[in-house]
Amino acid sequence: MFEIVQAVFAAAAALALMTFAGITLGGSVVALVVSTPLFVIFSPVLVPATIATTLLASGFTASGSFGATALTILAWLYKKRTGKDLPKIPGLTPPSSPASSGK
Repeated sequence: MFEIVQAVFAAAAALALMTFAGITLGGSVVALVVSTPLFVIFSPVLVPATIATTLLASGFTASGSFGATALTILAWLYKKRTGKDLPKIPGLTPPSSPASSGK
């Protein structure tokens, strides 16, 4: 009996989600049809703006990645040269538990 109730609720949920998917698809098509002429009219502005935004986002992402990589390398070099870990910042790193240290 429980399996039948479960199947009915699952079928109802699937039907509701399929309905929402259809409504969303229809709304997306209508929005595309309405906005296409605007994109054609404003494309001399939108294309360079898109290119500039993409280049800026790529530059910031690359800058952050290079900086994080450089800090990781510097931390590794410090650890290798001194033979000890970097100083811990209180509150930033969780305290090591006795179970994880192997003692």
